[in-house]
Amino acid sequence: MSKKYNTEAELVESAKQGDKTALTEIVLRNEKLVYNTALRLLANTDEAECVLQETFLKVFQALPDFKGESQLSTWIYRIATNYALMRLRSKKKLVSGLDDIDSQVKKDTLETFNKSVTANPLSSIMNDELRREMEGAIAKLAPKFRTVFVLKDIEGQSLQEIAEMTGMSLAAVKSNLHRARLFLRKQLAEFIESENNSY
Repeated sequence: MSKKYNTEAELVESAKQGDKTALTEIVLRNEKLVYNTALRLLANTDEAECVLQETFLKVFQALPDFKGESQLSTWIYRIATNYALMRLRSKKKLVSGLDDIDSQVKKDTLETFNKSVTANPLSSIMNDELRREMEGAIAKLAPKFRTVFVLKDIEGQSLQEIAEMTGMSLAAVKSNLHRARLFLRKQLAEFIESENNSY
């Protein structure tokens, strides 16, 4: 029979004392989001699995030093994000000229994108194609842009939580998110324009 931990502090303290049930519970509570975040950041199931393993090995190793100043999940995701970022950096998945992205985004292109995709008569086909295009566009983002976009717009983390996870300043998180969104809007808007022009 599994134990019940009334508070996160109780769970953490039990895990620190070497309680295997508590350690297992920590994994069970957090493995899905760690894996999904790693998968979205890395776009590779094998590498996401590696990040999952690396994350929890590090969690168990560093747990005695966890002070409870942030939520356990925030601390774990900071570790997972760092491992994913290290893998991204090793691949050097960078996008050239992203600093000039504001000047590249045309007003009419943004307006095309901002129209609801669901209003398109080709909805089901377009949505599948658009989803693939979106995944490809996210894969092109430099690590720091990709990370904040995935964590904020896909995982639903707050800006403050992202700052804590990544070690970025709040201003840097906001700036990187803005640039990521502009780049993705440009990519998707041009895709929609080209699809519309082909019919």
